[in-house]
Amino acid sequence: MSSEERKDFIERLKSRLDELDDKIDEYDKRAEEAGSKAREEYHERLAEMRSRRKDLANKLDELRSAGELQWSKLKREAEYTWDALQNSFNYFKSHFK
Repeated sequence: MSSEERKDFIERLKSRLDELDDKIDEYDKRAEEAGSKAREEYHERLAEMRSRRKDLANKLDELRSAGELQWSKLKREAEYTWDALQNSFNYFKSHFK
């Protein structure tokens, strides 16, 4: 993979993380407006999202410093982690509309 393709992938992943941060912040605000039981569940789910987001941010850091031999493996792991995070977030959204 060329250095330009690597750079583009990293930038796209960073952009996705930034968008996710905005969405998490939005749901965090909604949690404060919810009833106490719903608020508790919101916070639990948001904590899970933040943990998964942190995992992806760690993968992003690894990608930035990866050599050619590690790049493909780490890229696949980052894509898998993103997909899992996106699925979790979609599940979360479906329960808290």
